[in-house]
Formats: sequence, structure tokens, C-alpha cells
Amino acid sequence: MKSSGFNIEDIHMRDMDRIAKLVAMVCMALVWAYLVGEHKDINIKPIRILKHGRKAKSLVKYGLEEISTILLRPASSGLYPKIRYFQIFVLLKKFLCIFAIYLVTVQTFLFNSDI
Repeated sequence: MKSSGFNIEDIHMRDMDRIAKLVAMVCMALVWAYLVGEHKDINIKPIRILKHGRKAKSLVKYGLEEISTILLRPASSGLYPKIRYFQIFVLLKKFLCIFAIYLVTVQTFLFNSDI
């Protein structure tokens, strides 16, 4: 059986704080993978388009494959591994900046609203 997800439903936790932290980490990983996949699709190698007009892979799957290739097999990651490392971590920095702005916005809305 194929598995192409985070399998978050297989956890056996009961503590809501830990589950909330886990879900937050999975969300961050999902957005990071999406950003990497989008960057690779636009700038490095486009995803193949199938006959019915859809892409062969999702941007998230494409990004996860790129991240895992770089982190698990750095020696075989192509002719330019240092550039790929740099690009991946620049995208991580971009994501963290966006996430920080989002957190500030949400906190401002939640704590300053008249609801």
C-alpha cells in the first residue's frame, strides 16, 4: 500500500497541547514543501503535464522529494548541491518570515477584537 502523506492520524497521543504542536509542525512542513516544490517547478525543472492536462505530481510532493533528496543524499543531489542547499534554506527563511507575520496578525486580531 502506498503512503504519500504525513500519517498524522496514526499518532497515539492524548495530550491536546502536544497534538496542537504536532499539527502546527505538520502545517509548517506542508507549507515549506509547497514553497520548495513551487520554486523547483518554476525555476529548475517543471513538473511534467499529463495527457489530461494535470501535473504528474503535486507541488507538495515535488517539494518533499527535493527536500528529502538534499537532506538524505547530499552527495548525489546533482552538480550543484551547495546551490540547492542555499535555495532550500532561503525558502525556509521566507516561509518563517511569512509565518511570523501571520502569527502577529492573528494575535493582534484575537487579542484586540471586540468579539
